[in-house]
Amino acid sequence: MSFCKYTKTHLKKLSCLKSIYYDIHDIHPTDNNYVYRAIINKKDSPFDSIQRIAYNPNPQYIHRANLPNQGIGYYTCSPDISIIEVCQDSLKTTDTRFFSLTVSKWKIKKNISAQIICHSKQTQSVGTDLMKFYRATSRKRQKEMPRKEYRKWFLKMKFIANQYAKNSIKCEKDYFISGWHAKNILNHPNIDCIIYPSVPYKYKGFNYAFSPNVIENHYIELEEVSFYTVQFNKDKIKDYPKIDLIKSTKRFNEDKIIW
Repeated sequence: MSFCKYTKTHLKKLSCLKSIYYDIHDIHPTDNNYVYRAIINKKDSPFDSIQRIAYNPNPQYIHRANLPNQGIGYYTCSPDISIIEVCQDSLKTTDTRFFSLTVSKWKIKKNISAQIICHSKQTQSVGTDLMKFYRATSRKRQKEMPRKEYRKWFLKMKFIANQYAKNSIKCEKDYFISGWHAKNILNHPNIDCIIYPSVPYKYKGFNYAFSPNVIENHYIELEEVSFYTVQFNKDKIKDYPKIDLIKSTKRFNEDKIIW
């Protein structure tokens, strides 16, 4: 369902946005727990500022997990997903099929409290761990809620999850409901992350939408930065692209990335 014909004022009045439910899960630091962030280079060379690649402090657009002026850091569970994700808008709105990117690898250093978006049937069916979180959350709510209230909660969570999983985006307002939901979740004092399946990766990987607090208070630590190029199929942009690693570095001096 597209929301292009509705005003943002009308969308804000939807009942699913009037009360927000919180189901908190912790991301724990381990030896191999990393997240990745890709950004498209403005020139043919990679970025050399850590601050520039860490997160967007003031986006002027609506996207899947943010509203305008809401600082956000979009990360993923693997470098190729981060590359595919960040190219999507350009692939859909331009004829560009070749990109050069700066991809950063960050190690999780502290526990991060997260809301996991797990109630969409189409994302549950691809064989990830999503069903585990869905079942655990549902069992917990069934024990806590009367049947009628549980049914109301379930339908709301399913509708919200389907917005995060939406594949057909016809205008910016098609992101409004998930963006509004994400803003409210990340405004919670005890939640700093939303985890949701990657749409262009066919729900087989995960995205992390971090609040600025995660980066500014060093919940994650930069370990490596890489320069990649990617070539997408001219006519079949959903096909897996050709990704080439050009070079990497682990050398930093304060904010500067030393290539």
